[in-house]
Amino acid sequence: MKTDYKYDNLGNLDTDYYVEKAYEMRRVYLSLAFKKVVAGVKKVIVSLIPNRSVQGHTAH
Repeated sequence: MKTDYKYDNLGNLDTDYYVEKAYEMRRVYLSLAFKKVVAGVKKVIVSLIPNRSVQGHTAH
């Protein structure tokens, strides 16, 4: 297990550093999750649109 911790200039555990790291990790996770949701919604919408087959049909 890694035991290298970051400390502030008073020798205390640098909680501000770790809180910021947690926010960064959360931003990355939420960004990836949102992209996955958007892709899923697009896939559902595309599957609901009927295929526009022009085979055997004329425009006139």
